[in-house]
Amino acid sequence: KSGSLAATMFTSATEAKQIKDLQKNKNITTIISPMDYYPTIWMNHKIAPFSSKNARLALSHALDREKWLKVRQKGLGMVPDSIVGPNNIMYSKKNYAGFDLAAAKADVAAYKAETGKDLEFSFPVNTASSDDVANSTLIKQMLEAAGIKMNVLPQTTAEIITKAFPQQYQAMSLLLMEGTGTSFVLPFLVSDMSGGNPNHFITKTAAAVPAVKPYMAYFGILNLSSFKDTVSENLLFAARAESNMAKKKKLYQDATAQIQAEARLTSLWRTSYMLSYKNLGGVGELPLAAGGQRRLVTNFGIDWTGVWSTK
Repeated sequence: KSGSLAATMFTSATEAKQIKDLQKNKNITTIISPMDYYPTIWMNHKIAPFSSKNARLALSHALDREKWLKVRQKGLGMVPDSIVGPNNIMYSKKNYAGFDLAAAKADVAAYKAETGKDLEFSFPVNTASSDDVANSTLIKQMLEAAGIKMNVLPQTTAEIITKAFPQQYQAMSLLLMEGTGTSFVLPFLVSDMSGGNPNHFITKTAAAVPAVKPYMAYFGILNLSSFKDTVSENLLFAARAESNMAKKKKLYQDATAQIQAEARLTSLWRTSYMLSYKNLGGVGELPLAAGGQRRLVTNFGIDWTGVWSTK
């Protein structure tokens, strides 16, 4: 506003108030991205409690997404009804475990009957960030209403990233899912990025050189929920290979429905990013080398090539 900065960038995940304020200022130009960023809660299937489908359903059913949109995003967003957004080719609402407090309590009771234990888990939080603390506090309150105990595990962002690959937490939140396609999404949803290909160079090398075998773990290291679902994986790889767009989309949607039926992961909110600027020219005007309009703003900002100061 003062002119001391040429441009600023904000996210609706934690800075909705600032975004709405700047959008009202007629002296500042704002560009906001589509809500094509899907922060995810990843539930580790390898260990309790989320090795249990009842626990996963309980968590997903307990999250009041409308309340989150109102309290944490000041209404700047949408209520998720799928693990991806409406602009993504995988988008399907089928089997999504949205907010249902009665269902969440029933899931908690089913988990207790299944295991003889109360539903409790630890969740890493960057406690140096007031926004992260506020987010985790609201999540904790939502879960407590359903009879789920969430223990906050103080961690730095660096610690969280290090321990996420491979997954060492019971559950965690991290923005990895984004976009309208699957090139950036698919690696987080499969246990083996080689697709079980016996002719993959790492697989073939590992068969000949035992010392290479540990590297096969990297085929699935991005799958933060640490799950293997043959049904959804077969659908995803079939969709990837399909040339007919209508059939491709249907296969991807069926994969999403399967993932959601098993509550492999869940979403609590949608995120967009906004760039605001003053006294700049050429923003978004440089065409792509292949032609067509570039995406004006993404989660890493804008392409500054061709941007100049008009001062």
